[in-house]
Amino acid sequence: MSTSVTSPKCKAPPKKTIMKNRLSTANYRLVLLGFEDWLKTLGYSKVTVYQAPRYIKEFLCYLESNNITNITECHLGLPAYLEYFKNRPNKRKEGGLSVAHINKQIDSLNKFFKYLNLTEQNLNNIKLQQLKNEASLPSFLTKEEIEELYKVTDNSLLGIRDRAMLGLYYGCGLRKSEGLSLKVEDILFDRRLVYVKHTKNNYERYVPISIRVLQDLESYIYRVRPILDNGAAKDALLLTEIGNPMKTSTPIYRLKKLQKATDNPELQDKEVGIHTLRHSIATHLLQAGMELEQISLFLGHKTLDSTQIYTHITQEI
Repeated sequence: MSTSVTSPKCKAPPKKTIMKNRLSTANYRLVLLGFEDWLKTLGYSKVTVYQAPRYIKEFLCYLESNNITNITECHLGLPAYLEYFKNRPNKRKEGGLSVAHINKQIDSLNKFFKYLNLTEQNLNNIKLQQLKNEASLPSFLTKEEIEELYKVTDNSLLGIRDRAMLGLYYGCGLRKSEGLSLKVEDILFDRRLVYVKHTKNNYERYVPISIRVLQDLESYIYRVRPILDNGAAKDALLLTEIGNPMKTSTPIYRLKKLQKATDNPELQDKEVGIHTLRHSIATHLLQAGMELEQISLFLGHKTLDSTQIYTHITQEI
């Protein structure tokens, strides 16, 4: 049974208030470490283990700044914190936070309160509802726009690398973390498959590779990667220009660079991320007549509900 969150003990600070990012309460620091260990023990993805504690750290810093320093009372500051978070400015760009970003915070808070409840540090059985934004469907690129991205890749080392990257994220529909986790050995040329073992839902899967993507990967792996490899990357598939394994920010940086290099003003102005490529291939497959169940398997969705959104997209276009 969920406990309603009422009677906050603190009020949200003004929007201009700069929240501190260091915890001074020893108990909060210990709880945060315990939460991270709990996520690891339960087998959550590396992305969740990295991101969720950082969302919670902001929550705990907020509580400290409002004089709530006892973990048994942290639920009292939750309503005011949610109001603050939903309305705080985006730290990386102008404007506010997206619904998706706010929902990630809500999801992290749900995990955190579940952890507190199970470890008897706070027995309030809190389950927050995520925000709904039905009018905002996942963005995607048209087939023509995808081709424009391909056309601006040249035959330089990074151009060939970027084509391979597009193949993984668009052609194979991988999540960003899945692509970054790939090893060279995960590209099964003889079977025309990519073996994805580090997934969001811990469900390993094999993803088919088209001839075009296969050729781009072959060109990158055998012609370019040996030149980029500085010896420290081991068997990581995607390397930077100095030979290190790609970090989280590199794929989106390269995608933005390709986007701006096109001659299409509309494409240049679109809000594009790595997940946009995944949305795009799913939409294009559905438009081509592929069954929803097959698309769900292709994307590695845990349930068919996650794939249903693409039926709404195709109805809008």
